[in-house]
Amino acid sequence: MLADLAQALNVSTDEWLGVKTNAKMTRAKKVVDTDNPEMRRVSKKFQQLMTLPEKDQRAVIRLVNSLVETKGRAAAGGSR
Repeated sequence: MLADLAQALNVSTDEWLGVKTNAKMTRAKKVVDTDNPEMRRVSKKFQQLMTLPEKDQRAVIRLVNSLVETKGRAAAGGSR
């Protein structure tokens, strides 16, 4: 489930969890700012999501995927 949600949010699972994999990643611009209070809040919500039944987890992931796809289509339509 973590991989699906990370993919929907366009981040790696390591970035999502704040894992530093090597020195290059430390120097690189991070997509997820673990010092960001909003990202900490989202991370806590994700941890709560993982306690839900699998059926509910899948429903949340479908919702996130749908929102991301809708945003992508809107952005593509606005650039024409």
